[in-house]
Amino acid sequence: MRWVAAFLFAVFLFVPLRAYASDVQISQAQLEQIMRTIQQLKKQVQELEERLKVYEEKQRRMEANLEETRKLKEEVEEKAKVVESLKEALGNIKISADITMVGQGTINNDDNNNREHDEGDVQDGAWSFDLEIESELWKNARAYMLIEGGQGDGVDDEVPTISGFNDDAPGTDTAHAEITEAWFEQDVKIGPGTFTFTVGKVDLTNYFDTNEVANDETEQFLSSGFVNNLAVEWPDDNGPGLRFTYDLGKWYVGVGFASADADWEDLFDGVFGIAEVGAKINISGLEGHYRLYGWFNTRSHLDVDDIKHMRGRIDDDEENYGIGISFDQEMVKDTLIAFLRAGWENGDAVLGDYSDGELSLDTVPIKGAVSFGFRLSGRLWGRENDELGAAYGVVFVNDDAQKAYREYFYSDYYRHPEKVDMEDEHHVEVYYKASFFDGHLELTPDFQFVVNPNGNGDADSVYVIGTRMQVNF
Repeated sequence: MRWVAAFLFAVFLFVPLRAYASDVQISQAQLEQIMRTIQQLKKQVQELEERLKVYEEKQRRMEANLEETRKLKEEVEEKAKVVESLKEALGNIKISADITMVGQGTINNDDNNNREHDEGDVQDGAWSFDLEIESELWKNARAYMLIEGGQGDGVDDEVPTISGFNDDAPGTDTAHAEITEAWFEQDVKIGPGTFTFTVGKVDLTNYFDTNEVANDETEQFLSSGFVNNLAVEWPDDNGPGLRFTYDLGKWYVGVGFASADADWEDLFDGVFGIAEVGAKINISGLEGHYRLYGWFNTRSHLDVDDIKHMRGRIDDDEENYGIGISFDQEMVKDTLIAFLRAGWENGDAVLGDYSDGELSLDTVPIKGAVSFGFRLSGRLWGRENDELGAAYGVVFVNDDAQKAYREYFYSDYYRHPEKVDMEDEHHVEVYYKASFFDGHLELTPDFQFVVNPNGNGDADSVYVIGTRMQVNF
């Protein structure tokens, strides 16, 4: 029994020990797994700590950037307030500028009885710039200033004509700049229309005898004969003046006055005045503008009838006056538009001086002028901003002054003045304007042809070929 008891005790002791040993083995495996897990977690913690450092650095930088941004925003807001204050103080000033360059050469001028310029055909150029400054002062009120400058006479000083080849040429040998316009303008609503008055250093050609096709030597025709009516004796320059216009939309009436000699001395000794009535007419969807005006110039003029005979006293108490029209009418919607200009003036008056038996005339005496032509849009050939223009004009000279011209003027210029007969001057111009970069650059080949230049019926006809480059800022 004792060995049985010993056996049972051994069994009782062995079984729990095996179970315990089994438990110990399982816990060891788990422990190893836990150790591996701990190592992985440690590695991940290290990686997280590194990332945290990176994030903390980024956050620090972001906070610094936010601070800089906040300061920058404050500075920008302060500067914006200054700019806004400056803008208000300057009255919303608008500035624009452009440069015009023209090169021209003559053909058939080498055998033109030309005494002064024996070199024959010439090639000349001229350039100019415009700087416009406009400011809104208060509601419907504005101030404006135009600074112009440039250099060159072009071919006009070597090929004298009445109508001219380059209206944009500054006419000086040296570069210069001057304020050519400076005025104040106010709009006032009166009844169904708007009353506008302008006062200051005024260019009246901006308001009277205007035309949609022929009015801008930097964009359209170059010849002066197609910029304004040659049968209007405009003031010598832009001097003190004023204009009034009452505009009802479909029609308007305007009146303008200016110093005739523009020298700012004895302002009322010579006055230029003009009155115009205009209408906007729509014919079957085609828009047209029609203008009729009359003008006077009270400066002292010589009597052409006295000059005709060149004997006795030549009166200088004549005044000049005349009437004119300026039409433009669409022929094809947004494609073809035609124009007509015509004018008549007092043929018995011419600016000049007669003293001590010497006569000087400022211009060739004329009776009137007519011009007409068209502008064709380049949209027909896929160049919507391009245009083709052509015009013809004639100036009717007053040949009553022929004797005086032979003796006093043609003798200074032409080799055989005694053979000169005064004839009407005829002028043709054709141009093609090619526009690039949304109109910022324009190149315009130009052809002109003049018969009886300067009213000289014995002068050879002259051809002028040139190109205009226009840069708009």
